[in-house]
Amino acid sequence: MKYDVIVCGAGPAGSTCGRLLARRGVKVLILDKAGFPRYKPCGGGLTGKALGELEPGWERLNEDSTREVIFYHRQKKPISITYRQPVIQMVNRDKLDTWLLEQAAAAGATVREGCRVTAVAETATGVTVSGEDGSIYHGEFLVGADGARSLVRRSLPFNTAMAAGVTLECEMPVKEGVLALFRGRVHLSYGGIPAGYGWIFPKGDHLSVGIGSFTRRVKGLKGYFYDFCRGLGLEVPEGIRCRGAVIPAAGGRGGIFHTGRAVLAGDAAGLVDPFSGEGIYYALRSGRLAAEAILAVMSGREDLESYTRKINDEITPSFSYAWRIARVVYALTPVVHRLVTANPEVARRLVAVLFGGDTYEDLWRYLVERYAIFRLARQ
Repeated sequence: MKYDVIVCGAGPAGSTCGRLLARRGVKVLILDKAGFPRYKPCGGGLTGKALGELEPGWERLNEDSTREVIFYHRQKKPISITYRQPVIQMVNRDKLDTWLLEQAAAAGATVREGCRVTAVAETATGVTVSGEDGSIYHGEFLVGADGARSLVRRSLPFNTAMAAGVTLECEMPVKEGVLALFRGRVHLSYGGIPAGYGWIFPKGDHLSVGIGSFTRRVKGLKGYFYDFCRGLGLEVPEGIRCRGAVIPAAGGRGGIFHTGRAVLAGDAAGLVDPFSGEGIYYALRSGRLAAEAILAVMSGREDLESYTRKINDEITPSFSYAWRIARVVYALTPVVHRLVTANPEVARRLVAVLFGGDTYEDLWRYLVERYAIFRLARQ
């Protein structure tokens, strides 16, 4: 059977793109190797920007609303920033991703779960996608939304300039009394792991706990994880399963996210914040931009190069500033924590950027004007 658009990957980017295309009458096929709901290593925090990309109904997925962010240096010397309004809403990724995929199906997209894609090919007239079970699908256009290890990205001539990192995360059951201490708060600690940080996000009946590094050269993740938990008073349950994942963080430069008949979106495109590791918003946004670009091509108004232009105009410039800030912060964590302690406005501005307010460019200019360590990094 032939489709107008084949989407590889049913995460936030793929499901968003599929939903928006199907609503416009496009014949869409969404393929994913997993069956839904499926577990996804992720803190599960929805920023204000991410909420702006979601349709009504996400509210029933909300596990906690956080108004306080606490920064630590190596699990010590906390700095607390409190807001009147929630800065981040907590969800479980299995539920969020299932809801988004159900929306795409309701809009008319055909969904094939449990279909592992083994090959993709592109010609001047269309695309072909092959499945592990011997299935073959033909389409006019292809969307690679198949995650950090994207087969689509590796198979076609894209250039994403990403820098991979690693995370280790678990959903940690805790007693109600312990959980109550973490409700409404985000805990972030840097300095305890090279080029990264640890986090604790409260959920309905557990905590999402993890560490991440923006370099794959770091060794001994489990040791860093246990040190982080002990430092913040968490006892890791015996036998708990921690899962690792790749962070396909942007490298601070633009890229080429299209071919003649294919585009990359979300993690497959490396659209992950190189300072915070946040990727949900960028998945949702790039999924929307991919749908808009494909519709424009189908109507004869543009070609797929317009998608790369939009990503490089709207998203990657912010990543460039985030990368510069990350380079200073993660290299000089003791110095940075001292200046944040002396001037909590730095932390407040950072939270405003991370959770949907100011831009990284605004924050970078603020830091360069006041602190020599950031001016030196500019050179």
